[in-house]
Amino acid sequence: MENRSSRINDIFPILLFLVFTLSALGIVMVSVQIYQKILKQSEQSYDMEIAVAYVTEKFRSHDSLGSIGTTEFAGNNALILTDTVLDETYVTIIYAHGGYLRELYVEESQLAGCNGDSGTAILEMNDFKVEKPSDTLFHLTFTDKAGGSMDTSLSVMSKEVAKDEV
Repeated sequence: MENRSSRINDIFPILLFLVFTLSALGIVMVSVQIYQKILKQSEQSYDMEIAVAYVTEKFRSHDSLGSIGTTEFAGNNALILTDTVLDETYVTIIYAHGGYLRELYVEESQLAGCNGDSGTAILEMNDFKVEKPSDTLFHLTFTDKAGGSMDTSLSVMSKEVAKDEV
């Protein structure tokens, strides 16, 4: 009988150690999965915030009545920003196409020859929508590749300057 209880006394610490090791391994595996999920969500949120900041900065750099508008470009809803340089009109079009938020900067007369792939890919983005509820207010909706969305509203702060005031 002493042999039998001696075996149990010898095996018990080993079994206890195995249970502890398997429990610790399970906790680590669950923690890794949770960390990966949080990291993925953080990256998606960061990309959306970068996209919003980028478009907001472009919007602010063209902040005057008549320089900012909405348009359809290559079948996509787009934000159009207009510049005049040495009597030539240039447009910047920001739109979503092919899974990316894109920007196209081109002379207005050459715009007809451009397609959805002509713009420079900025960030992965499923969709970008621009609405203009009033003359000075724009509502932008960004949709990332996972289907999450972020909205922002921007307003033109500058007033249009009459040509005789310049």
